[in-house]
Amino acid sequence: MSGAEFLAQPKKAITFIGMSGVGKSYMSHQLEQWGWVSYSSDYLIGTEYLDDVMRETLSFEETLGKDNMEFLSSFVGKLGNPDQGGLLLEEFQKRQKFYYDAECQSLIDMQGALDKTSGHFVCDSSGSLCEVEDESILERVGQGSVVVYLKVKQEGHAEILDRAFKFPKPLYFPPAFLLERLERYKEKFDLSGVEEIDPLEFLRWVFPHLFESRLPKYQRIADQYGVTISSHIMGAIKSEDDFLQLVARGLDE
Repeated sequence: MSGAEFLAQPKKAITFIGMSGVGKSYMSHQLEQWGWVSYSSDYLIGTEYLDDVMRETLSFEETLGKDNMEFLSSFVGKLGNPDQGGLLLEEFQKRQKFYYDAECQSLIDMQGALDKTSGHFVCDSSGSLCEVEDESILERVGQGSVVVYLKVKQEGHAEILDRAFKFPKPLYFPPAFLLERLERYKEKFDLSGVEEIDPLEFLRWVFPHLFESRLPKYQRIADQYGVTISSHIMGAIKSEDDFLQLVARGLDE
């Protein structure tokens, strides 16, 4: 659609995509403050789609909330030596599949949530949306909303990589990517098995590879279903109209 057509829509829907830390949640929260209905994939994955299996696996009874999602990270876990807080490959892959299926379901169900609201709607997707392999799910997202890719400039890559090195956190990996990088890691450091891997060191090593692999995937989705906006601009947005005009200009470019 054109920028004018977007601005004329009485009910607008946006889906933010991009790496963790680029401002998806920040902008979703900002739009929510301006009256938009917010739909958070990670929140729903943790509190609805994976609630039962997480409680069974982690043996907890607490109620999850938007600001208390460490349980989801604990469930996804880290690959490596169990004595260092890691998971062996079979268990790690099982949890990865649970997470992937839950993410796909959250995106499938987004249209239902959108249909139920009369106002503007924003989806705060997870950083791994670009890893969804079912094109029909991505098409559903793209048909129901304008995808806004918050793209980090080249000079901002170092900051993301540095943050991931200092504070490594559990991630979703495409199955083939995981196995290929795992073999490379074991070969590089002369390790015979997953039980010899330091979970945090593996995350630090693998993140730059995952980061680089995701960039073209985000771009493809944005090119097909929406717009690309530099993430550094987000901090300068002071009003809902600022944001809408920015998206409209992107659609016309």
